[in-house]
Amino acid sequence: MTKFLFSLATALLSISISAQQQKISFESSEGYSLGTVVGQKEWSIKTDNVPNSNFKVVTGNATDGNNSVEVTSNGNPTENLTYLFKKIPEYDRLSISADVKLEKLDNSDYYMLSLYYNNNGNYSWSGGFNFDYEGGLYADSDEAIKYIEDWEAGKWYNLRIEIDHVTEKNVKYYLDNQLVFTSVLSNRIVRTNELNFEFDNYNSGYIVDNIIIKDMDQLAVNDINKTKISIFPNPSSDFINIKFDEEIRSIKIYDIKGSLIKSDNTPKIDISAFPKGNYMVSIETKSRVETRKFIKN
Repeated sequence: MTKFLFSLATALLSISISAQQQKISFESSEGYSLGTVVGQKEWSIKTDNVPNSNFKVVTGNATDGNNSVEVTSNGNPTENLTYLFKKIPEYDRLSISADVKLEKLDNSDYYMLSLYYNNNGNYSWSGGFNFDYEGGLYADSDEAIKYIEDWEAGKWYNLRIEIDHVTEKNVKYYLDNQLVFTSVLSNRIVRTNELNFEFDNYNSGYIVDNIIIKDMDQLAVNDINKTKISIFPNPSSDFINIKFDEEIRSIKIYDIKGSLIKSDNTPKIDISAFPKGNYMVSIETKSRVETRKFIKN
């Protein structure tokens, strides 16, 4: 029964996190299967002559879990860039990251984590990371470009871009969790809604894994809300008070074995008859469920 509390807390945490972010690591647990990624989970390609089979979920070369997506060249350079792309949510403040590994220098140009506003087929480039074939790594968009450093073939890089469409109206570029550039956001970008990984198919490819898409506004709201719950006094021998800014629908208290021992809906709860020990209280409101611990002494 002790596993119940852990499972309950884990499930509630999972629900909260999933509302704030989406993680894509191409695992079978996410619904992906080995083979071409085209057509799986709304992944698509735009290409002149690179077949679907060159964009595939593979196992054994990943930064998270077992799987990743490997894109290989067929040696026929494309006149236009080849895109592996997916629609993404139109958040006011977006954070998106991915791990990428590029195969070779002096071959293809790569545009990794490229973000666009797709307005019925009319594209505006929010920003992305440009790994040019000569070895230069740039933060790049229609509005600005900045050299960051030289890149190495066969090395994993963590790329992250944060876009504020509303207040700051800027684009922040992070390389391996370090802020490397901030640029203005084009006034043509209403909301970023497409994620692309691009190359020109010139005899080399790349690997992508561990994509994380976050709604930064929702994360900020949830962080604030977490501080609004208080249980006092804690520890307590007779009563606990629960202070919450939202209307409470129900309160359930579980002992350390995971057994439900009390249900209530008032913010002041008599615990005088409880044995001494640790307890979990589950607080349900209209919008969510929060779980906290208290001690009876």
